[in-house]
Amino acid sequence: MTSAAYGVCRSLFEPMVRQRVRIRFGKSGNLKYIGHKDLMRSFESLFRRAQLPLAMSGGFHPKIRMSLPSALALGIEGFDEVLELEINESAGMVDPTTLLTDLNRCSVKGLDFYSIRQLDEQETKAKLASSTFEFIVPKELRDQTVNRVSSFLSVDSVIAEKSNGKFVDVRAATCELQYAQETGHLTVEILAQNGSPEAGIREILQVLGLEKELFQSIFPKRIRCRLTDDR
Repeated sequence: MTSAAYGVCRSLFEPMVRQRVRIRFGKSGNLKYIGHKDLMRSFESLFRRAQLPLAMSGGFHPKIRMSLPSALALGIEGFDEVLELEINESAGMVDPTTLLTDLNRCSVKGLDFYSIRQLDEQETKAKLASSTFEFIVPKELRDQTVNRVSSFLSVDSVIAEKSNGKFVDVRAATCELQYAQETGHLTVEILAQNGSPEAGIREILQVLGLEKELFQSIFPKRIRCRLTDDR
């Protein structure tokens, strides 16, 4: 075997060294109406425009090695979303500041990149711990919402039915809920429940008697994704 052929064979069987980055970004405006799969395709186009040396999966249909710990529901804006991306180390070490500039330069309106952090080898893949949402209750519903919030917080368990027919304990999943009657501003932090039906913002609205207002007069925003390894 020639040295050139040996080099080719060696490159095929040796694991490629990759570097990982964790990106915080926002999806707002009209982009809130695109689903998760369309968002992932938008990322692929964006990364190619930015000419990133992307790490790809193996097989006949290689895909970009990227993942989101939590997909954002259709119609909801997100201002602290998380994306993890693998980049070929063969192109040299990535400079997070330069990468952030390149992504925002090549991005589209409504898709904004806030920060990029290079991950250490020992750091595991991002795992969601909780999501924090906020929305404004319409004026005509603010008085009745006070009583519903008070009742909700006074008990240990509130069962709600999801759209798929499964039931979830919304109260147990809620670690914080704050409501200002005068302004109608409501903020709720919901724990991630991996491996079981998860409570979401729709179920919160349901138990507060506000579900029919979703995307009519109530437009929730996810303002924080807290990860299990966040300090």
